[in-house]
Amino acid sequence: MTDRKKISMTGVAKVDGASDNEISLTTCMGRLLVSGSELKIVKFDDADGNLSLTGNVDSVKYVQAKVPLLKRIFK
Repeated sequence: MTDRKKISMTGVAKVDGASDNEISLTTCMGRLLVSGSELKIVKFDDADGNLSLTGNVDSVKYVQAKVPLLKRIFK
């Protein structure tokens, strides 16, 4: 990340969703959520997993999948 304005990353399997305020990605380490404003994907190559984006980045966080309700109830 450069000055919270530009991100280049590797290991991206797919882009799940993208808007001006949020980009959701699936990486080799799990789901990743980038939040901010004026976010734009500059380049994404799914063959090698490279992604570049620009905008005002407020947060970058990994999101864990929720355990289904029945599994939580019947441990």
